[in-house]
Parts: sequence; structure tokens; C-alpha cells
Amino acid sequence: MVLARTNDSAVEAFCPKERLRFLYADVSATARRLAESHGCTEPASLLLGRVLAGAAIAGIDLVEPGERLVLSADLAGRAGGWLVELEGDGRLRGALHENAPDTLDPAPGTAPDDFCGPVATGKSTRLRADGEVRSQVAFQARPGTPETYFAELLSTMAPCRVALVATAYDGGPDRVRALALQLVHEGSRRAFKRVAKLFEDGTVADTLAYDATLPTMREVLGLDDLVTGPTRAIAFGCSCSEERVLASYADLSRPVLEGMLRPLRPREFRCHLCGRRYTITPEQIVRILQRKD
Repeated sequence: MVLARTNDSAVEAFCPKERLRFLYADVSATARRLAESHGCTEPASLLLGRVLAGAAIAGIDLVEPGERLVLSADLAGRAGGWLVELEGDGRLRGALHENAPDTLDPAPGTAPDDFCGPVATGKSTRLRADGEVRSQVAFQARPGTPETYFAELLSTMAPCRVALVATAYDGGPDRVRALALQLVHEGSRRAFKRVAKLFEDGTVADTLAYDATLPTMREVLGLDDLVTGPTRAIAFGCSCSEERVLASYADLSRPVLEGMLRPLRPREFRCHLCGRRYTITPEQIVRILQRKD
């Protein structure tokens, strides 16, 4: 069910006999890249990794060129929330809310999920290539963990269970994977309940942490006829660019731009989704002001 760990991917699996659908993703490389660029502490990187893995399965049916899935959450806990985007070509990016990644460390006796709090207020927006909203869903998940967030989101389409795993190595994410179970039309509710228990008691999560190959998942889930479809590539990718940054500055008012010129030193702009930093020089701001004239 999984490619080599250097290749992020998402894939659908299906059990024809019981009519159960599975959604699987491995986003280990993307999680490591974003955790480093955002300067995440280890707990923050593992939380972000689980969110990225969930986004990869939630958007597994994106097919139109330029189509985009935007997932956001506001949390009652210290993590604050997250914003993640997945594009139809498999480009994935995201971040925890402002200032959380580099300050999120557990106090003695607390668990990482305590950062999430009792509730997550979520929103899922699916956009066409031209920016038109194709669909939008608002919901709440209790508690506010990534697992309950994505289980609630995916359950709007069919009964669902979700397992998200992010293991740590050398201060950052190592294996970052997700698996979802869905009961499709005319599926076996008895089989769904049996497999759902393996999600609920942690068996599936424990398995994902060390081995997510198809033979292993068949054995653990007790589904000998489990088959996979085409594998879809997932990779880090952001739509930010220097041109877009300058365009955002061009939308600022003249007094604001003139105020930026007074220190006579370059200004730094940081993309909130991928963490990339851009330097905007006073000369560039002057040219923006000249174009306004």
C-alpha cells in the first residue's frame, strides 16, 4: 500500500467482498520539509504532520487541473489551529497558526494532543481552477484533534474512521501516514464495525507506525481481497512567488508604503503556508509607488 518512504503518495484501496473503501497516504518527506521551514518544535512537527496526512486523504479525489482543497481549523488549545492546502496536481503545503510551531513544547505530564483542546471549529473549501467555490463545509470536532477533525469531515460523505500517525526521529517527523475506512453504498455494516474497532483500539495506528505494506494491512484488517488503485504522487509545493509578494504590496495604500520606506532597509516577507522568506528592497517599494502615480 506504500511506496518507498522517500516518495510521498496517496492511494485508494477497496475490499470488493465487503464493499469497504480505504484511503491511504504517506507524506513523510513533505512533513519533514515543512517542519524545518517553519522551525517547528518536535511536538508541533508531529501535530502538523498528522494534519498534512489527513489532508492528503481528504483530497484524494481532486482530479481537475488547478483544483484546490483548503482545510482550516480554529482550536481551543495552545496550538491555535491550522491551514493546509492540497492542489489537484498533488502539491501540499500548510502550517499551524502564527507563532505556534516554535513555542509548542509539552509541560511535564501533558500529552501532545492537549495542545488541541476540547473542540476544533473546521472549514473545508474546494475551489476550481478559476477560484470559484465548488463546495464548502463548516463543522465542529470534539475533541479538537486531527483524528476527530478528519473523521468528522469524511463522515459527511460516508460512515468513516481515521487513523493518523507521525513518529519522531532526531527532533522532527519520521513516518507520517494516514489511513481512513469508509462504508460505501450497500457495504457490509458488520464488516465495517469489525474493522472500525481496529481503528478505535489503536491497532491500525500502531501498524502504520512501522509497516504499511499491502500484505501487512490485509493481515491486520482481516481482508484478504483488499486491492489498491493507482498511486497518486504527493509532494511539497507552494504557489507563493516574488511576483505574488510584490503584487500584495501593490495593494497597500500609499501612506503605508511610504511608512515602510522610512527605515531605508529591506523588509522581509514570510509565506505563512510554506515558510519561505522573501526580501523586499526599498527600491522595489519605490517602483511600486511610482506605478501608483
